[in-house]
Amino acid sequence: MVEIGRRLYRNGFVPGTDGNISCLVASDKILITPSGSAKGFLKPEDLVLVDPRGGLISGVGKPSSEMLMHLFVYQRRPDIKACCHAHPPYATAMSIIGRGLPPDILPEVILSVGDIPLTDYASPGTEAVPQALEPFIKDHVAFMLRNHGVLTIGRDPEEAFYRMETVEHFAKIFYIAGGAGEIDPLDNPEIERLRKIAEAIRQERKL
Repeated sequence: MVEIGRRLYRNGFVPGTDGNISCLVASDKILITPSGSAKGFLKPEDLVLVDPRGGLISGVGKPSSEMLMHLFVYQRRPDIKACCHAHPPYATAMSIIGRGLPPDILPEVILSVGDIPLTDYASPGTEAVPQALEPFIKDHVAFMLRNHGVLTIGRDPEEAFYRMETVEHFAKIFYIAGGAGEIDPLDNPEIERLRKIAEAIRQERKL
């Protein structure tokens, strides 16, 4: 998690003390970044250990103010072991203007991340954030949070981070393409073919 924080910072996804990362280390233990911490300069001893209800187990800091969002993910998705929340510039800008990323542009995104829903706005650090995620949490691994940034989830912190990178790279490509000319989406048969491949990969990973 410390290394993931450094990568997020180097990529410009978490300026200042933005963002938060967590990892389910046991069925009853969640490691999470502390509130007010610069993710690019974390040390292992800075991380906070909490239980599934958010109760402090160990650590000197206060758990991230977005802890409710992380706890919600682990409650709803037993297959998920890590969460990554950041404010990557292109994807966050898209969320501010209320424009989601289309599901029919890049094959690599369809295969590795799938559809990326845009949630309703929810005040950070409140129960409204899990409520905004509720319609999408079952079937997606990346979420654009309206006026708030991006949440990606995975089987470990690295997978959650790679999905964050993919979302931001996609948002940047989409922005550039939109300014360069008319966007030509993939046709429906190709989209369905790619989605079937992605589903087969997901099923294989569960074995």
